[in-house]
Amino acid sequence: MGFNKGEWSELYTFLYLMDNPNLIIVDENLQVKDNITFKILEFMLTNKTKYQLFNSDKILKISPNGCNQEYDISYINGQHKILLEKIISHKSAKGTFEINEMTSLINDLLDGNKLKGSSKVKGDLEALVFDSLKNSSINISYNVKSSLGSPATLLNASNHTNFIYEITNINDDIMNKNNTINTRTKLLDRCNFLMKNSARIDFSKVQSDKFDFNLQMIDTNLDNILAEILFNSYAKNEKDIQRLIEYMADNKDKFDIYKKKISDFANAVTFGMRAGEKWNGINEVNGGILLVTRTGEVYLLDLIYFKSIVDKYLINNIKLDSPSSSRYKMFEIYKKSGRYYFKLNLQIRFK
Repeated sequence: MGFNKGEWSELYTFLYLMDNPNLIIVDENLQVKDNITFKILEFMLTNKTKYQLFNSDKILKISPNGCNQEYDISYINGQHKILLEKIISHKSAKGTFEINEMTSLINDLLDGNKLKGSSKVKGDLEALVFDSLKNSSINISYNVKSSLGSPATLLNASNHTNFIYEITNINDDIMNKNNTINTRTKLLDRCNFLMKNSARIDFSKVQSDKFDFNLQMIDTNLDNILAEILFNSYAKNEKDIQRLIEYMADNKDKFDIYKKKISDFANAVTFGMRAGEKWNGINEVNGGILLVTRTGEVYLLDLIYFKSIVDKYLINNIKLDSPSSSRYKMFEIYKKSGRYYFKLNLQIRFK
């Protein structure tokens, strides 16, 4: 079965945590804060299969059909070490690939299935976890973010993430000249062309009513803030979100306000909200992010006790990305009812 590096990383995390069930909580700089608060007791897959870590030597697999099977921790340990080596040695960061050494484990331990039943599910791993601070066990879902492949996309480009801008102080001649710019850096060049010709550009609306609703759920002014950040990413040729926020804010208070709103947005996109579905404001993932480092350690950015750290990590480690300019017709001016408009598409990924 072929997986991409992200999916192989999810399997690696699953195996690694069976072997190392005490979760290591880190801060936004990946410095260890705690390794005694949370201990994984059991994993639950979407197909209802459970894996109990009932002692330090064995894993008990409980299938929905009632069949139980035990695995030695030494076997799990050997498998996650082989898997890490194979992921690292595979040079391409994109696309799916097979790891023959994992075929037997996938067929036996996972019954030939992927860990996640659907790519639309926000959580990558669900576990029964013992919380030593509350002295009780709770079901927690986690996202897995891996540094073993290419940086993961936080918000995928789609027609739902189009932002529409109105242009004034131009004419058809400016429109036509703009649309014929087809250089290697055409988006920057079209933006510069409009600015040099004294075009006035104002945000009009988010194209998708669903995505607009979701943004309003977070903050009623978030659409305007994102629209300004998105436009400035081309006007200033800058993709780093914190630097783009600095362009908007003329004092520290405004910077802190904008940074908080973008952190709330990043948190929602990471743990609950999808651009193309009307969101109820409740996150699906309640545990945080399991980070796989380049050397194979698995750390936890914890949402339960350290949400502010998670927010800091997100705002420090995400950037705007440029999706296909031709697919989304970015900076391609069009007329509607005698008025001029163009679109920009919002896509966000980890650095």
